[in-house]
Amino acid sequence: MFPTWTNSLLLFMSLGSHPVLADSGVLIVGVDRPERIGELVDLARELGAQKLKTFRGARLCILEFPGANEPPVDQVRRLPGVRYVERDRPMDIVPTWGPSQPGEGVPPPYMDPDGTDDCPDLWEMSFIGMGDAWTTAQGQGEAAPVVAIQDGGFLTSHEELVGRISGGYDYGNRDDDPEVEWDVGVPAHGTFIAGVIAAIQDNDAGRVGVIPTGMLNLQKIADSAGSFYYSYAVSAMADIAEGDLGVRVLSYSIASSSYTQSFKDAVEALEDADILLVAAAGNCSSDWCADGDNDDNPLYPASFSFDHVVTVAGVTQDGSFNSWSHYGRSSVDLAAPGVDICSLGVYSDDDYYTASGTSFATPIVAGVASLLLQAWPRLSTTELARVLRASCIETAELEELVASGGYLSATNALRTAVPRLQEPVDLVVDGRGTLILELTNAAHAGDGFILFTFDPSLSVVSAGDWEVEPFADGDTIHLPDAGDHVAGTAGVLLRGELPADSTFTLPVLFSGRDVGRVAVTVRLVAASEGADYLNSPYDQGSFDETGFLAWTFYADVRAVDTGGWPDSAEPMDTGATPYEDSGVPQGSDSASPCQEDSSRSGNSQEQNCPEGGCACGTTRRSPGRYGLWFLAFLLAGARRVGSRWRGNSGRTA
Repeated sequence: MFPTWTNSLLLFMSLGSHPVLADSGVLIVGVDRPERIGELVDLARELGAQKLKTFRGARLCILEFPGANEPPVDQVRRLPGVRYVERDRPMDIVPTWGPSQPGEGVPPPYMDPDGTDDCPDLWEMSFIGMGDAWTTAQGQGEAAPVVAIQDGGFLTSHEELVGRISGGYDYGNRDDDPEVEWDVGVPAHGTFIAGVIAAIQDNDAGRVGVIPTGMLNLQKIADSAGSFYYSYAVSAMADIAEGDLGVRVLSYSIASSSYTQSFKDAVEALEDADILLVAAAGNCSSDWCADGDNDDNPLYPASFSFDHVVTVAGVTQDGSFNSWSHYGRSSVDLAAPGVDICSLGVYSDDDYYTASGTSFATPIVAGVASLLLQAWPRLSTTELARVLRASCIETAELEELVASGGYLSATNALRTAVPRLQEPVDLVVDGRGTLILELTNAAHAGDGFILFTFDPSLSVVSAGDWEVEPFADGDTIHLPDAGDHVAGTAGVLLRGELPADSTFTLPVLFSGRDVGRVAVTVRLVAASEGADYLNSPYDQGSFDETGFLAWTFYADVRAVDTGGWPDSAEPMDTGATPYEDSGVPQGSDSASPCQEDSSRSGNSQEQNCPEGGCACGTTRRSPGRYGLWFLAFLLAGARRVGSRWRGNSGRTA
């Protein structure tokens, strides 16, 4: 069987005493532009270098000077386009696993499929609601993107990984076999994590993974001496950032107390490639967990404050914080099950054992992230990270320890709406004017709330089939994200449905009471089963009066609304009809007169309006439209004009 945790830790702590396999002549070079890499390599060869790896996304080049105890660092630094030069060195690794223990508890009904003698208690699966999550995703990972794991080696022949591996590489030994490395601290570490993510379900053995029909890319970042060098980790991250491995999620259960610039560049390259990095927070390595607060004692990559990094602490079976897990009110995002986890060992192809640690909470989150992308493939990495945080189950204890205030819920994450609101163009209000809002919900169905605030000289008459609730300065309004809020200015709150995985437009009819230029702020909030709210925009725009980001645009009121049109209808009494993706009104075969000309783009678009008078928000209007009607009447007679009016009656503004 697998050695005890004490022996494993001793093996790990002795890592530094192994002979170093990496050549001391390896340099990691940062380049200012990807186009300069080829030139750099050619010039470095003249200095005796051999190219090991180059990465355009991370703007990095790994060079080796064979047999050189002192590679020409200064000469390389002076080459054109070089940002920095680093000598390769071992990572300063700290433990992310805990003691091996026998599992306890009653087997829940989701297991493989009914539980096995190898892993009789997979409590973490029911704890995070994997059954409901699979139902919502309509699958168990068969259409999910590849999850990469970077670790010290893998038993690829294990019975639970058959058919689950899409590819792999050994960056330490420079070959295609990411085999188990017995000299690393915990030889089964990577294989254990692989089982948590993707162990198959239908073999009556072992466990079921979070995505049992998903695929893994296994990247070994240790060499045959058991050493973890920065060049291995940097190369592995930069490789998946190149984008040709199909990876959208990286599970990373290794923590270092320091980092290099090249390591940070490789992490940033993942964001540019739209890849989520799920990192272990770490486990205490000192008495009384004195180093446990990552806010004060950062570990990397867990403590990088990038939007695409999700850092994971551990909780026990009752949802309480695991006392030897690291934490951080600002630097650790959420918690996940991290004790008594049963998964794969490496002493045989049917070896299993139970262990604990944030190392094993991390792949649970990574697997759920991949399943989210199966269900809702339009999610960006930033949105994916926000959903994982926002959908957590909050507890009073975790509120003081992690940024989300809670622990992972796969059920909630799969049932969270994710709204997007396109930045509106400026609007012309000729008495009235219609703003066409472009909305997207990239995930589960939810309820939408659109908050407009503006000067009282402006008002909203209608908004398609969404409810319109005006409010005045000083009124109390309820927002899903801000609770009861006393309005500091006038505005309206719109309420309507956000269909799942949809893009649509919403016409909002404005009325002007005074001529002038009026600033308008708008933001979209989504409430859903999974999370109380997510709002858009969330990474740009300006802060509105509630303290959230909002879009700001301007309404140019050129004429005052005389009240000649019914309050509940557009001009011509056709109603305000929401448009589908095509921009065509529902139930009409003709183009909307307020549909933007598809041959134009940008914020100043000419719109197609009938001559009869349409409340289109447009920057160009045909002059004297009422005068033209009068002239037409004089020239052609009332019958012809009436006929033309009837011909346009099916078109809405």
